[in-house]
Formats: sequence, structure tokens, C-alpha cells
Amino acid sequence: MARHQSAVFAEGTRAHHHLEFTIRPDTGPAALADALVGVRAAGADHISNGGVNLVIGFGPNLWSALAPDRVPPGLHDFPGYHNPSAGQHAPATQADLWLWAHGSATDVVFDVVRTCTTCLLPVAELTLDQPCFVYHDSRDLTGFIDGSANPDADDAAGVAEIPAGQPGEAGTFAMTMRFEHDLAAFGELRVDEQEKVIGRTKPDSVALPADRRPHDSHITRAEVADAEGNELQVYRRSVPFADATVQGLHFVALGADLDRFDAQLRAMYGLDDDGVVDRLLQFTRAVTGSFWLCPSADDLDAVAPLPEGED
Repeated sequence: MARHQSAVFAEGTRAHHHLEFTIRPDTGPAALADALVGVRAAGADHISNGGVNLVIGFGPNLWSALAPDRVPPGLHDFPGYHNPSAGQHAPATQADLWLWAHGSATDVVFDVVRTCTTCLLPVAELTLDQPCFVYHDSRDLTGFIDGSANPDADDAAGVAEIPAGQPGEAGTFAMTMRFEHDLAAFGELRVDEQEKVIGRTKPDSVALPADRRPHDSHITRAEVADAEGNELQVYRRSVPFADATVQGLHFVALGADLDRFDAQLRAMYGLDDDGVVDRLLQFTRAVTGSFWLCPSADDLDAVAPLPEGED
């Protein structure tokens, strides 16, 4: 049975760092393989450097070039989502490689991030470098708990993994988006109005009753279902980022296919038949967007095998 990347499902970490890279066009296969082996070796040293988890995700073009016989159906670039009449846009900034390091503290995560970046810079351009953190009890900077509808830890793999017997089994699809918030504008709303924007209570994240939940609330738009009415669950691992002038959320969602992410974003950006736009988008805007495949550990071994003795 194929093994998933254990770092995908490792919870309880408070320091996070996201990196995105675009592979240089003149990079040869051997140089790229050596760089990826170095990245994997940096992640394999996590026990000695304080408990850092490293997830490796590949953009569709890079994974198709590295492992053409291991590409799951439906893997494609982030298309971008645009509703000009509503003034809403989620740009496509698809990159080739995504690294997500998360661990117990910023210093040990930094050690892994620095080593990985050193390995990759000869063959790739760094296009996103975003340290993040867990805010209080897993709240977004708006003050609302993020990921309240997540599956339990025991059920997360069932939601996020590509099923056994399918191409790419034990891998997972991922979506990452960087959202920049207008916290000042959101903070001007009364708490009861903020709750209508999100669709949950602020102190304890209880979903508002259906008769009190606006049709444009965030959870109304983001919770989507298939043709049979079954909810298309995702496993969220989003984390805030902030400096003195810019604050937001680095959105991370994982699932067994990309269709569920597409359905969510179409509903949020008013691209469904009802044309309703998620009201939360009045207070935050997407500035990046990419789709990824986080292949199984076995598929990683096939393209970038670890040195003997490291696992």
C-alpha cells in the first residue's frame, strides 16, 4: 500500500513557512533531481532539528515532466476566478514547486527552509517566501476560528487522499492562495454583523441557524455539495501571516480531487447560476493562487530517492 507524506496530516504545529518556486527553463534533469534529493534530505532530518514537517507539492507541468506515468486524472493549473461585474478576482500565479515546512518553533522551521532554499536556488527562482504562524486558538486575524468544519484527525486522510487503486494513490491535491485582509474595515463592523459575514459566532465558532445565516455568508458559499447533495469536504490547514502593514491568511486546502476546490471558488466568486458573491471578499483579496499534487512518499522515492539510511 502506498504511503502518504506524513507531514500533510501532522497537526499541532505553530510555526509555518510556505515557499513557491519556478524551475529555470535551462535546468537539466540531473541537476533538478539532485536539488529535490537535497530538499527531501532536509525534511528527513526533522527528528534531530526539533520536529519539523516538510510537505512537497508539485505543479502540474513539473510533475507531468518528472513522472508522466504517475499523473492522476484531473491535475491542472489554477485557472484564476474572475467576476468583473462584482469587481472580484482571484489571480492565477501557478508555480512549479511548493514547500510547506511546519513545526514546533520558528527557529527550527527556518533551519529547514534555509537548507531547502539553498538546494533549490541553483535550479529555480523563488516566487513566494511566506512565514506564517498560528494565532491564538487557530484563529484568523479577523478573530474567527479557522477550519471549524475540518474532519477529525482520524478522518482527514479519507477526505484528502487519492483513493487506493487510482493513479497517484495516497497522494493529495492541494490549493494554496494568499489572501490579504482589510482588518480595519472588518473591525468597523459590530460583532453581530461580523458573524453574519462569516456565518458563525465569533467566540466559539458555532454555525448560525439557517434562518439567521445570510445567503452570502462565507460558510454558506464555501460549503459545497456534489450532484447528489453530498458535501464536498476539504481538509484546511490555513495560517495567518502579518507584518506591520500587511496582514492576511495563507489559505491551504487539501482534497481527493481538484473539482471540490473549483466548486468552492466558483460559489465564492459568484460564478454559479445564482451569482451570489461571498461577502467576506469585501474584506479580503486573493493575490496568489496555485493547484498542486503532493505525491505519495512512494512516488517521491521514484523521482528523488533519499540517500540510503534516511527516511
